[in-house]
Amino acid sequence: MQKTHASPAARFAMPEQLSALADVIEARRAEVLAILTVICTRKAADYEVDAAVAALRGAGAEVAEHRPPRVSAIAVFLPSNVVLYSYVLYALVPSLYASRVLVRPASHVRDTVARLHALLAPEHGFAIEIRDETQRQFVERTVPTAPVVVFAGAYQNAERIRARLRRDQMMFFLGSGINPIVVTATADLEHAARGIVDIRLLNSGQDCLGPDAIWVERDAADGLLAALDRRLDEVRYGAYDDPRSDYGDICYPGIVRDIADYLDRHQGRIHRGGRIHFGSRHIEPTVLVWDDARRMEILEFFSPIFNVGLYDDESAVVETLDSGKYHERAMGATVFGPTNRLVSALSRRHTLTVDETLLAVDDGNAPLGGRGAMANYIAVDGVVRPEPILLSKGLSAYLPRLRAEDVSA
Repeated sequence: MQKTHASPAARFAMPEQLSALADVIEARRAEVLAILTVICTRKAADYEVDAAVAALRGAGAEVAEHRPPRVSAIAVFLPSNVVLYSYVLYALVPSLYASRVLVRPASHVRDTVARLHALLAPEHGFAIEIRDETQRQFVERTVPTAPVVVFAGAYQNAERIRARLRRDQMMFFLGSGINPIVVTATADLEHAARGIVDIRLLNSGQDCLGPDAIWVERDAADGLLAALDRRLDEVRYGAYDDPRSDYGDICYPGIVRDIADYLDRHQGRIHRGGRIHFGSRHIEPTVLVWDDARRMEILEFFSPIFNVGLYDDESAVVETLDSGKYHERAMGATVFGPTNRLVSALSRRHTLTVDETLLAVDDGNAPLGGRGAMANYIAVDGVVRPEPILLSKGLSAYLPRLRAEDVSA
């Protein structure tokens, strides 16, 4: 077992230290980007750095507002994407109220996380340990030592881990949602198309905020498809480290095979694109069109796939998006051209944005997510609570308080 750059002398971080670290990241931005662009596009990396810096600078106010209890340790399963942002949200910011943060990176990005930690750990000196363990070893050796567990990944894996926890351990699960986008006939279709392309192509589609289903009112379908075509005609394919690239090759294994199978099954629905270059894992931006949105086959695409389904009646949108997979994976949703009924219905279970994508509300110091148990939840004392996630708020709400003098200021 390897522990990297742990500093046992640093028991709790201070907000001003996180602000100073934000300044360091800004000053060493080129080095950080060079590390990140091994696994993501330059535009996605720039977005991630900006989000990470903002979260560090807002951490003091976040913790002052929610006053989470201090804990001895947090065990973190770091995800395979947005690794800097995740390192900030689940390791650096929690250092304000956790004596130790024990981190296991996803195997596919272990080297990238190690390089980021090696760059930043000497600057912050917090008690953050990168554990060189398999997932099974981390579950068996490290997780039992931590009263709080953070798991970012697949729901099925989260459930296996949750089943092993003691009742006095608390778990935050951060998964993924379908994140549907609804475009009504009153929407500004050019604006909607720009937003849809921007969020779906973020990191070549390899981002958990990307929409896996786009519902379009039939009267707006031709206009939206034409607007998508115009926008996609402008996007640029290129290397990850090229700041001009809008998207690049797929980084994660297994995605290309799944998308090839999906496109083969639905080749008659392909409106544009559909070509895959297997040698480079280059998936061209592909738009599929379904005559009835209720019949769309939904995958977590994690690639530049635009799955567009048509609808005639708003009731079909409301009923379908509150049932089945949409219900279970309710996380985020967007409406372009809102109606009162759509806004009221979708906001009950989703973080909802109106006439702008979820990127506009991606705030590392505020809760994000929905009320679908397969999208995100907090589990404590044997109860699973699907709700938007912010660690400091969840700890304050559900973790039994320790001694009064141990509560974070």
